Amino acid sequence: MFINRESELKHLEEEYSKNTSRFVVLYGRRRIGKTALIEEFGKNKKDFIYYLADQQTETQQIESFKQQIYEYTHDDFLLKMRFNNWDQFFSYLIKILPADKRLVIGIDEITYLIKSAHSFLSILQKYWDTSFSKTKIFLIVSGSHVGMMLRDVLNYDSPLYGRRTSQIHLKAFDFRHASMFLKSFDIEERVMLYSITGGVAKYLLLIEERSTREFIKKKILEKEGFFYQESIFLLSQEFKNPNVYLSILKAIALGHTKLNEISNFVGIEGKKVTRYLDVLQEIGFIMRQVPVTEDPLRFRKGVYSIEDNFLNFWFRFVLPNRSRIELRDTKDLLGSIMDSMPDHASAAFELIGMEFLQGMGKAARLPAQFSHWGSWWDRLNEIDIVALNSDTLDILFCECKWQKRKSDADAIKHLLDKAPQVNWFNKDRKEHFAFISKAGFTREAAEFAHDDGVLMFELKDLDDHFG
Repeated sequence: MFINRESELKHLEEEYSKNTSRFVVLYGRRRIGKTALIEEFGKNKKDFIYYLADQQTETQQIESFKQQIYEYTHDDFLLKMRFNNWDQFFSYLIKILPADKRLVIGIDEITYLIKSAHSFLSILQKYWDTSFSKTKIFLIVSGSHVGMMLRDVLNYDSPLYGRRTSQIHLKAFDFRHASMFLKSFDIEERVMLYSITGGVAKYLLLIEERSTREFIKKKILEKEGFFYQESIFLLSQEFKNPNVYLSILKAIALGHTKLNEISNFVGIEGKKVTRYLDVLQEIGFIMRQVPVTEDPLRFRKGVYSIEDNFLNFWFRFVLPNRSRIELRDTKDLLGSIMDSMPDHASAAFELIGMEFLQGMGKAARLPAQFSHWGSWWDRLNEIDIVALNSDTLDILFCECKWQKRKSDADAIKHLLDKAPQVNWFNKDRKEHFAFISKAGFTREAAEFAHDDGVLMFELKDLDDHFG
């Protein structure tokens, strides 16, 4: 099943339509859908060679790649040749690959080639400069080891720096597109499942159960389940020594979100912890957040959150309970997790609410347009969503409630009462309010919201919008 990736496919097709050599770097976390994107792009191309690298020795990698080249060229001499290194292999390729055809070559998981032969990038750079760049070859290299891709392929001191013509950082699906994988579920189940898997394509495809509860039981809390060890695999792929990173992610998942709190939990001084946090941000596992009205570079009291929904779930519920899972003592654990799901899902619901409002804005169904979105907090107050327009001085305040009971008038009043605490052009701004409630609203709340011009939305509205 291939869903969406329309903008990425459009970009690749635009690059393909140009009449010169192209070098595209594709990267993103494991399971995100890079291979599917390459295959979808190449499936209707007459001249297409695809090679998926794996953890073999240099000689074995060359033999595997050679076989894929042979499938395209049918060069019998190539099949008989034995190449001792990449230099010999590429020196032969430039002789047999067509220079005047739009030949697409996809090298998937290039980081395995880099690990097996550190000279690979320098050799590829040499033959790109001297030969391939003068042909019509369309080269795509991809990798799941995000840190290595940033450091060894995209960084300014990489041998390939300046050679790429474009790059694509493939990210998780938003809720709208993730929902396309979850059409058999109602909107409430979709929100809860999304709060666990996020928009990772492989994870979404693995949801075969009929409910969130059954999915957690079968796929996460059973030792043989796909997701039980997944976070360990992810971190082991990125880091040689993942222990400190594991501790940091555990700290954040358990609510230690400030720098000093993380430092105390992990037992490493602040400056050293910052370096680890920077790496986790770089590869997209965590994010540093500041109130939407503040400058991220100047605001000193930012908080950290786990950006990846699955990692957030795993470190909160699975890691602390691995002993019980190993002993298959999970009956009460499953019940405990399900009791905690409303709290866990509420964070994802806020992001879904923001996506919903942004979509409403694009459809001109909000009272103003907003260019800057986020959340806001101070020592005493917090607002789930705040959107700004610095040109018109419009500001939108919104609360998202993921709870079983209907939101009442007091909840809406509380939102209105918090708004003046947000220090942003208070005298000149135009204020707008919205409230998103899973369970809907009491009659008194609806009347109050109507009188004060507060926009009200519930799950049905989100279901209609996301389809």
